[in-house]
Amino acid sequence: MSDQPSLKPVEQVLSGVIRRDAIEDMSGAVRNFFDLHAVQLEPGPCHCQIDFIAAGNTFLYREHYPIRTQLRGELLHNRFGVAIPETTHGLKFSGEEMDQCRLASALTGEEMDVYAPNGLKQFVVLLDQARLASLADEAGLPPEVQCAIRPGRSSMPLVARPEAVAAFGLGMADYLQAAAAGQLRVSARDFEDWVYGQALAILERQNVPPGRPPAAVLVRRAVDLADAKHGLLRMAHLCSVLRVSPSTLQHAFKTVTGVTPHAFFLRRRLNEARSTLLGADGRERKVTEIATGLGFTELGRFAVRYREMFGESPSQTLQKQISTTVPVAGR
Repeated sequence: MSDQPSLKPVEQVLSGVIRRDAIEDMSGAVRNFFDLHAVQLEPGPCHCQIDFIAAGNTFLYREHYPIRTQLRGELLHNRFGVAIPETTHGLKFSGEEMDQCRLASALTGEEMDVYAPNGLKQFVVLLDQARLASLADEAGLPPEVQCAIRPGRSSMPLVARPEAVAAFGLGMADYLQAAAAGQLRVSARDFEDWVYGQALAILERQNVPPGRPPAAVLVRRAVDLADAKHGLLRMAHLCSVLRVSPSTLQHAFKTVTGVTPHAFFLRRRLNEARSTLLGADGRERKVTEIATGLGFTELGRFAVRYREMFGESPSQTLQKQISTTVPVAGR
């Protein structure tokens, strides 16, 4: 089974498991569906897993990131996605806490921002947005409900009926369990009909309050500034440009990411270093070059922080990549 499910319509139902030992690798494994940037926010191994079922243009999966994580990105290919958490424990979407009544959702063209302070374990469904909107109209759902699943909506979190959310989650768990046991007996059409029906059932008949929390907006602007500078930014400079006090900026980052601005940007750069090392050709690029290119001037301290974060040295990560890309002589 390929790790990259096809986006082309298929007649049969496909299922499988994707496992990765680094968040960066998992981001790449779902690139057909997301332009995703994942950041590991605490030290330790991160054995990620996605169990999926795909039918036609419908994709259902359970994802598991075992440690503190932030995910940012965009859903691709005119889709609508909604997530049902198995456990919340402070799970935040665009700075707002999610639960069984308030779900993370996204349309192509919207930027997602997920912070999971205790790891992330949730069901996700990706649907064709136009088809979902058409079915909602045919079902006679109120205008405010239809607006909540169309481009230009006022808010990304989705108000949902908790009893329908619970039923949807149980149904997805049953399907995935059957797939894992090799006992999935359903046609692609029946599976898609069930998924779309359940998605419509969870919608609540009320509007979602508009707007995003100031903390989420502030963090997003700070990250944009850092990306535009392509290097290190002093906190004093960030505060000056954003016109906020250091305590306000720190509170915003603690609210949205669970760590201080300094810790967030440090771990973000460490994640970027690991991603670069995992994709580097060891015969052309060295650890020193990669580290200094990301602003790490004290290489000894960089190596210590890298090992604390990922459980291995930068050179071990690079050597691991070389061993998987350089062909063995005689083959």
